Amino acid sequence: MKTQLFKTRRPNHFNLPILVFALVLFTYSCSNEDTEVVEIEAEGPSIVELLESFNQGGATSKSSNSKSSDYEPTFEVLSKALARTKLASTVSRNRLTVFAPTDKAFAELGLTTKNITTVDNLAEILLYHVVGMPVYSFQLENGPVGTANGAEVIINIDNGVLVNNATVTLADLKARNGVVHVIDNVLFPPTMSIAGIADTNDNFSILYDAVAKAGLGGTLTTGGPFTVFAPTNQAFIDLLEASEDFNSLDDIPVDLLKQILLYHVVNGYVFSNQLSDGFVPTLNGAAVQLNLTSGVMINDADVIAANVQATNGVIHGINKVLMPPTMNLVGTASSFAPEFSVLIAAATKAGLVGVLSGDGPYEQLTVFAPTNQAFLNFLDESEDYDSLDDFDTEEDIALLTSILLYHVAEGRIYSSDLSDGSVNTLGGSFDLSGLGITTSSMGTASLDPSLLNVQATNGVIHVLDAVLIP
Repeated sequence: MKTQLFKTRRPNHFNLPILVFALVLFTYSCSNEDTEVVEIEAEGPSIVELLESFNQGGATSKSSNSKSSDYEPTFEVLSKALARTKLASTVSRNRLTVFAPTDKAFAELGLTTKNITTVDNLAEILLYHVVGMPVYSFQLENGPVGTANGAEVIINIDNGVLVNNATVTLADLKARNGVVHVIDNVLFPPTMSIAGIADTNDNFSILYDAVAKAGLGGTLTTGGPFTVFAPTNQAFIDLLEASEDFNSLDDIPVDLLKQILLYHVVNGYVFSNQLSDGFVPTLNGAAVQLNLTSGVMINDADVIAANVQATNGVIHGINKVLMPPTMNLVGTASSFAPEFSVLIAAATKAGLVGVLSGDGPYEQLTVFAPTNQAFLNFLDESEDYDSLDDFDTEEDIALLTSILLYHVAEGRIYSSDLSDGSVNTLGGSFDLSGLGITTSSMGTASLDPSLLNVQATNGVIHVLDAVLIP
């Protein structure tokens, strides 16, 4: 019996005419005038011979673009796979790029020269590592690249060179008929959409039912590309058992369920090796927080299965359902300690409650929110105002409005976006150094590090211990 690592809808006797390679095109990031032309070796080993030379310890065509000068990969499994699928002659004769997994990459999947030929749809997997023309590392750009399999790999060059979830560890190995880039993971071609994977995987059946109920099936079938943090069935069961309001999916209003699901979806392909600490905006509007200190956490959920590639994106399985904010900025500020009743009263007096509630003209806002104590300190130090009631003339209201707008910036600005320098607000700009703001007439104002990034449906709040004066 063959070992089936990847289900496919195509027959296993997939034909390999040379024309398939001619149909695979690569889009360059530079114009013809700007692109350096690299000549393929007139003599020397073919791609297959080059791979075999590493197995014999005699490789001489190394590139300087490697992670380690001592790196010495071998390709015995790949060489045997090419031979047994009768792709070796095709890879030797045509002008190609090969992303070559090492023996170590195959071994991590339990695959060796003894069992590689038992893998189902092996030829299609191999073709997913092949681009139909020579492409050197300096010619790559971020985005999808068609392969001889027909599916696309996703290139990312922001930090090194990534191909899907694989890292290029040795680049630009020249052969007589092309180029080889060594990678540290085996690539598997996608055959189903995000929705299709959820539908056929028993661990995500509740997620699929939720997607269908929320009317997002079409989006996750043909839309994208998306990255989905996918809660398992157990994650949904845990959520419903802990809920005081909902016993089943049927009890969750469709609009709320849709917002919950969209909070698990990010635009574009994001593989695990592209993740970094910080905030990532979701289709819900709010952001999820990534923490890579110990494993990979999305808010308070652990990633338990990474890099499941679909035809329209990538899935990371998580063990909890992520809950998005459900209140706007005003409701959020009213609901937690320390108290912000003075700030809300001031916003009401200045006619800004509607703006902060999301009624317009700004869809998303960031509020640097002074606490009640901060306002009391401000009023104690003021020579003109003892309380908010003293702001009673048009001129006073205009002053109060300008003060409040000086605490509000357009868009969502998370702590990971903040850096030393100028922060532009609706009422001017102030200078930020660390978590300190130095433009307050009351002295240095500080952001509370334990109360950063408080999310609302229409923005984010950072708690401030002093009132800023423009």
